[in-house]
Amino acid sequence: MPKIEGQEFLMALDKGNTHFHDLHLHDCAFDNCGLSMVKHPQRMSRVRNVTLSQCRVVNSEIKPCVFEDVVVEDLSTNPILLVWASFFRRVTLKGKIGKINLNLVPEAFCTDADRLQQFEIARAAFYAETDWALDISEAKLLGLRCEGVPLHLIRRDPQTQVILDKRGRYRGQQALDASFAKAFPVADSVLRGFDESGRPAMLLTASLGAPKKRRDEELGVIAELRALGFLED
Repeated sequence: MPKIEGQEFLMALDKGNTHFHDLHLHDCAFDNCGLSMVKHPQRMSRVRNVTLSQCRVVNSEIKPCVFEDVVVEDLSTNPILLVWASFFRRVTLKGKIGKINLNLVPEAFCTDADRLQQFEIARAAFYAETDWALDISEAKLLGLRCEGVPLHLIRRDPQTQVILDKRGRYRGQQALDASFAKAFPVADSVLRGFDESGRPAMLLTASLGAPKKRRDEELGVIAELRALGFLED
């Protein structure tokens, strides 16, 4: 597998229909870059059999893209990596991973019903043939928001990466007493947002890569929700 090491990519834009495969990128930087800058699923770029290790991402984003057999280890993101309507098959995140948002929609504030349906159909077909999507069980996350990836296809650490399901054991933020909001105000706000959303389930992760105060608070949230019986197995 060819290895690219210590290279900086500045303002590199991939406009879609590209195949990146059989590569190892180590200690590389991506500054103001964009991957798979497309609007429709038919033009999604594909990344297959690729490893990223000790890389840095600055002010960059990933538009709809297909990732398959990818390993990402120790990724720095500044300030956050936004990923839009992308599909994942056997993608592993491990080591310290910066803030990442995996968004369901192809772009912010997308209301085009036809485009959204195209992605919904393509997503369902893709995951119907996927044994597992993401493995985050060995990741020390700084912050992960995960939408659009079937939660049952995510390999996770059940102690620090948990699922809340409105159809299952989760009874809603209103079932918590005032002491929870006082002890965990950020988590309380997150749960209120989840309750008001149309999402049936949510992945909640402790930020093990964050400073101790935040890490301990988020672990405390998970412990409290587990004690209340709100978490899925």
